[in-house]
Amino acid sequence: MAQIKQPERLTLGEMIDNYDLYRGLPDGLVKLPVPRTLRIAGRHLPVPQTHEEFINNLCYGQRLFFTQDEPHDWGIILRAIDGYFYPLSTGEPWNIDKALAFGKKVLSCGVVEIYPVAMQLTKLVNEMAERERLLLHREPSKMELAAGVEKLNVFAELTSLDFLRDTMKITVPEVLLTPYKECLVRFMLQREVEDYRERYFDLMQAEAKAKSEKPKFRSNG
Repeated sequence: MAQIKQPERLTLGEMIDNYDLYRGLPDGLVKLPVPRTLRIAGRHLPVPQTHEEFINNLCYGQRLFFTQDEPHDWGIILRAIDGYFYPLSTGEPWNIDKALAFGKKVLSCGVVEIYPVAMQLTKLVNEMAERERLLLHREPSKMELAAGVEKLNVFAELTSLDFLRDTMKITVPEVLLTPYKECLVRFMLQREVEDYRERYFDLMQAEAKAKSEKPKFRSNG
């Protein structure tokens, strides 16, 4: 039987391997304060404290990586840590396969650090998603709803990649390495253009309707 370790000496890998011994521990770990750094493979890496600091270090590929579903808590923790810290730790460009393999190093992190850091990253990902919703979401028109626009939702990720590829005239792999903030600006610009076109169309319709309803006077000559 494995020997129970104090939380300060326990790694994530050890906790996963012997979860029955530490079943109640996560409830307390998630309440710990967020550390300023996280030690991975002997390096102390800065933990983002604000939304702005978080998105400043992201490329678009990382943004997509964060939004993939995980079936259990371990997967959520590893995805959060891998997704943010892989480029910072290695100094290499974003690569999804290498980031997943990087999780082996994350298993050696102490749980008293990695749990609050993972919670912080999850919170920042949720803030990012909410900000995107506020900046980019628009309600579909009655005509779009009647045409079944909601069926396109499952292709949202592919549509976004195609849009960025065509707008910036680069390949999809290059899109994935583009800074997240630059991609967000592209989406915001497209939203403004669509809103302008919709307002312009409504004004043209209103003008045409006003002209058609204007009384016509016949000349007595």
